[in-house]
Amino acid sequence: MKSLLLASLLITSPLVLANPLLGSWEFVEGKYAVEQGYVTAKAPELTSVKLITATHFNYITQKNGQFHYAGGGQYTLKNQQFVETFVYGNIESLLGKTMAFDYKIEGDLWHHSLTENGKLVEAEVWRKID
Repeated sequence: MKSLLLASLLITSPLVLANPLLGSWEFVEGKYAVEQGYVTAKAPELTSVKLITATHFNYITQKNGQFHYAGGGQYTLKNQQFVETFVYGNIESLLGKTMAFDYKIEGDLWHHSLTENGKLVEAEVWRKID
């Protein structure tokens, strides 16, 4: 039994190391494009937890303690991008949409940003909680 456990750890360890996003994350702050420029959000007014598995992501967000939105779907990692496809959630405009976020990990922080047509659309910071 011990050798089976050790073997499975050795087999899965490279996968875990190859994907630094696996686990649970809490929202720290964000910057979002709007018609008038940008708006920002920070915890604790906006709270969110994002869960990343080997193939899927999901999140639930509250604003001032009230449900705001939730969603999730599949993702892939390629060329330092987190490419997510929304499959479910309460924001209809995102359903079926695929977005490629540039990302980097610094310590326990995950920085990611979305740029479309040369313009920053969204930039967020998440903190690893497990």
